Amino acid sequence: MEIFRIAAIGIITALCVLVLRENRSDIATLIGIAGGVIILLSLIDYFTQIFDFLKQLIDKAGIDGGVIKALVKIVGIGYVAEFSAGIVEESGSKALAEKIALGGKVIIFIMSIPIIKLLFEIVSSML
Repeated sequence: MEIFRIAAIGIITALCVLVLRENRSDIATLIGIAGGVIILLSLIDYFTQIFDFLKQLIDKAGIDGGVIKALVKIVGIGYVAEFSAGIVEESGSKALAEKIALGGKVIIFIMSIPIIKLLFEIVSSML
């Protein structure tokens, strides 16, 4: 199963980072980033399946593709912000990690405004 491979990569990476952090913190950070990238790359097939499912959903439901694209972008921004903030926090810059997380939240809010407007239009047309 794929989850065991992902878990093993994560555990091995964490142990390597733990061992190297005291003597070579710069290399420990790079190993942590590399482990995260390896895990993300191992998930590419799953992302493809998700996008295929969303395309089928759009085709069958007749949903505007722009809404689904915006939702996928919003989720992607959330993951990138969380992943980046985690790496920065692990390297010792908690305040900077919080700024990355805040930036992600602000961008997510801005990107969701058209969807919120669309929902208000749908609700007001029903009343």
